[in-house]
Amino acid sequence: MKKTTKLFGIAALVAAFATTGAGDAHAQAFAQLPLSFGISTSLISDFGGGVSGRVTEAGNMVDHWLGNEVYWHGSYAGFASSIFLDAHFVQLSFGYFSSTGSSRTRLGGGPATYFGHPLGTPSPTGIEIGLLGKFPVELSPRITVFPLAGIAYRIVVTGGASVPLTSYRELNFDPLDSSALWFRLGGGMDFSINQNVFLRGSLSYGLRLRTRWENDVINNGPHWVSGDTFTNQVGVTSDNRRFVTYDNARLGHGVDITIGIGFRLN
Repeated sequence: MKKTTKLFGIAALVAAFATTGAGDAHAQAFAQLPLSFGISTSLISDFGGGVSGRVTEAGNMVDHWLGNEVYWHGSYAGFASSIFLDAHFVQLSFGYFSSTGSSRTRLGGGPATYFGHPLGTPSPTGIEIGLLGKFPVELSPRITVFPLAGIAYRIVVTGGASVPLTSYRELNFDPLDSSALWFRLGGGMDFSINQNVFLRGSLSYGLRLRTRWENDVINNGPHWVSGDTFTNQVGVTSDNRRFVTYDNARLGHGVDITIGIGFRLN
């Protein structure tokens, strides 16, 4: 029993020293990583997104619309300004973005297609937090290239989705509902001006998850999209309303082009 206790004690001491040594090694390795910080500006975009569905209810004057596809599509482009902290293989960024956009709706009816513009435009403004992993490869003393992949969360403070073909008189809209998580993949290059300063450029393509606004439109229907009821001069009431059930969120995607300047800390 005593011998077993001693063996356990010796094993514990060895494990403790090994753990301490590994921790110190990791700390030293991290301290030796090239650290830098900088500022950057980006051209951002979202080419996709929106919702699609079909006319599921129609009044007595527009029965030919039944079953036809309806979709709402919004897109935007803008600029972002960010600060970044780089630990060689990992980059953390925090920035502000602003954009302007456009949107359209499509309502197919027989051989004809109707294109309309809903109220407002998707022009989100807000903040973005990003975390990228990268693998730098030095091509020369001045040039380093790297593939990159990571995530970014774009938080919309003002603007956001325009009002698509939905019951906009019934649905309230909060700009935060247009916030989305992005998954990005791309590459970049650093050009060293001297030992302490470098220029950075990168290009990435991203896909985003559907927004809460898109989920709400899909989960709350059918939606009135156009038309109304009216009574003519002889007292006959006609109904040309259309109602759509949205059942699918379209893919949101976009390209970011970034240039910046960085300063090495070690």
